[in-house]
Parts: sequence; C-alpha cells; structure tokens
Amino acid sequence: MELKIFLLIASICCFAITHVSGYCSITLSQDESLRPKLYKNIGSRKALIHTEGLSYQFNENEVITADCETRVQSPSQFSGKRSIDCKCTTSYIQIDGTSLSKNLPVQCDKIKWNLYESSKQFSWCPTPMASYLLARPLNNIYEYLAGVCYNFDQQQILNIHYAAAYQLSKYQYPTRLQNYSPTVEILDIPNKFVARRIKPTNFKNVEIQEWMKFSQYENHSIIQDPNLYNKSYDKFGGFIELDWWPSLRTGNWRLYEKALREHIEADKEIYDVLAGVSNSIAVPSYENVCRENYTMIDVIYRDNQKIPLYVWHYLKSLKEANGTDVVVIGVNSAFSDFYKEKDLIFCTDICHKLDWLKSAQATFHYKTLGLIFCCDANEVKLSKRLEGIPMASSKPVNSGAQLLPLPLKRPKEEYDDFNEPIRMET
Repeated sequence: MELKIFLLIASICCFAITHVSGYCSITLSQDESLRPKLYKNIGSRKALIHTEGLSYQFNENEVITADCETRVQSPSQFSGKRSIDCKCTTSYIQIDGTSLSKNLPVQCDKIKWNLYESSKQFSWCPTPMASYLLARPLNNIYEYLAGVCYNFDQQQILNIHYAAAYQLSKYQYPTRLQNYSPTVEILDIPNKFVARRIKPTNFKNVEIQEWMKFSQYENHSIIQDPNLYNKSYDKFGGFIELDWWPSLRTGNWRLYEKALREHIEADKEIYDVLAGVSNSIAVPSYENVCRENYTMIDVIYRDNQKIPLYVWHYLKSLKEANGTDVVVIGVNSAFSDFYKEKDLIFCTDICHKLDWLKSAQATFHYKTLGLIFCCDANEVKLSKRLEGIPMASSKPVNSGAQLLPLPLKRPKEEYDDFNEPIRMET
C-alpha cells in the first residue's frame, strides 16, 4: 500500500515538473506605472490580458506582446522599443531571435517629457527662432506639456507656452499645441543646452566689466512656480534658463508667482501662459571724466550674447472667456535708476486693479526688489515693445448676405489663445 502511494506521489511530481517546464512567465514591476500592457496573439489579432498579481504565465509556443505607453526599459537589449513579442519555447523566452530567461522581468520607462522639434513654426515664435515641443508619447498619440521658442543666436529661451491650473483640474496642458506635431527628438538635453555662468571677465568693454562687478546675474529656469518646476521642468537645464537678476527673481517676481499660485488654487482658475524674455539690459557710459552726462550702452558678452531687460507673463484666463488678458512684466535690471521711467514702463500699469495681486503689488515699484508692472495685453501688443508677444490682429466678423452661393462646407477662420489662426470646417 505504501509503495503504491509512493509511486502515485512520484508520478504526480514528475507530471508537475514536466507540466511546469512547458511554461514561461513575465514578471511585472510593483510600480503600476512601469508595467506594460500584455496582449495575447490570436491569429492576426491581439487580445488584452487582464493580469492579476506581479507575474503572468503562458504556454510553450505562445506569443505574448508586451506594450509600453512610453518605451521598454527592460530587458535592456530592447530598450527604446514601444513593444516586444515574447515567444515561450522549451528552454527560454525568445524575442527577435534573442534567447532570454523563461522567467523574464519586463518593465517600461517612467512617463517623462521629451524634447522634439515642432513640425511647423509657432505664430508667436518669430523667424529664425526655433520652435520646440515638450511632449510625451501616450497610447500612440502625444501629450503636450509646453511649446518653447528658442533663440540660438543668444543661446537662450525666448518664450514658452504652458498651462497653469489648480491642482485637481483636468486641464493641465495647453490644448492649442495639438495643432503641431513632434518630428526630430532631441536627446541628451543637459549637454546640448548647457547652463551658462556670467563672469565680469566675459565682457570686453572695460566700463561694462566695472559695472557688472556689482551686479551678478544667475542662470535659473523661466518657470519659477515651484509646483510646476519640480513636477515637470526640472530636467531641462539650460534649455529653459535665462540670466536672472537675483533681486528680481527672489524679490518681487517671487511675490508675484506666489500670489498667482494662491489665486489659481483659491479661485479654481485656469490660465494659458506665454512666458518670455525681451530686450537687453544696458549700463551707463559716461562721456567725460566729470561723469556728468551718460548714455546707456547694451551689455554684451562672449559672442554677441545679451541679458534680457524684461521677463514677462502673458496670462489668458480660460475660465473667463471674455475677460481681459493681462501681461505681467518684470524689469530684470540692476540699473533701473539710470533709465527714465517712461523708457521702462511703456504701458498703463494696472497691477493695483487685479484683486488677486493687491496684497503683493505694494512693493512692485520698489527698485531694489525689481520693478514689476502689469498691462492690458492689447496695449502691450500695440506697443510692439516685447519680442515674442503675439501681434494684435483683427478677428474676422460676419459681413451679412453673400453675393455668391456658398458651398455646403466652407473654411471658417478662428483664433487660438495667442491669435494663431485655426482652419475649421463648418
């Protein structure tokens, strides 16, 4: 009797070992965001597999497709691919002719933002500037974080279009960038767009050297909202940096950014933002030894590079479609005392009229913390003082009856948030 039981157990074990040996398994990450979707190949079609647990077993000669929303991270031999076909054989899993372990860990890259050249120039990005998209592939489409206009001559950002919304809002990204498509991906961003450091010795002009000894400029991101920067923009280095005057960045501009964030969260506000830089700082150059009269000369360093005079935000509320668009402008100069006020503040200041900015704007004209003023966007456009600001445009209006019959479908011209015409069918 005992012998029969022993033989029965032995035969079951042998069957189990033989049976298990015909299986392969794909091991998944504990981090759900890094798991691929698995598909069973049925003829020419694929069926989604609803996995439970951290592994999936499949039979010998069966092919399972592992598909990543981003790219495959492991197995490392196939990193960069969007999907891999895993075929179970007697002794291993085979992928594109490569034999791997029968118990194979498969993991996707983290969802991260990549840099691409845009398929066409942004309307707010003047030639010969370069238009770039910060985007990521998701389920065979692209999601867009921002559009960047980059000045290669100055080796510095000109402007960036992004969204600023309250934490639980569904609108986190600028939808108008869907009118563009990514083309060439730019890799190794920190080494291609190196952050620069300015030293007094970078200036050939002796007078400028002397002035700049007393005014150190630092490279920091144009995105100064810590919520936005830490979440999405901290990996782009010199690509989105500019030469900041520290007193403005840590003074009045910080107060403005804080007030804007508090307003967005408290009022459940949603903004499309076009942030940029413009013009160049200048220092006084005295015409005689008595130092009585002076002219302002542009600060130029290295190969014709300049420090921006203005840092600005063009704010368009998506919550108040008929509201006034506002441009908030910071003077990025340690030498504002040498300018005439009308040469710096070129439009009617309305900071005090913005309810959400009233508590912060008390120091906006205190030069030590950096001058800030706010203006109606249309007035700024008409002034033509800021490079990278969309120009004022007349929107088309209905003209009444038509002399000729219209086709059933005709193109209608509408305008996006920054006056870019969009062709639509009606």
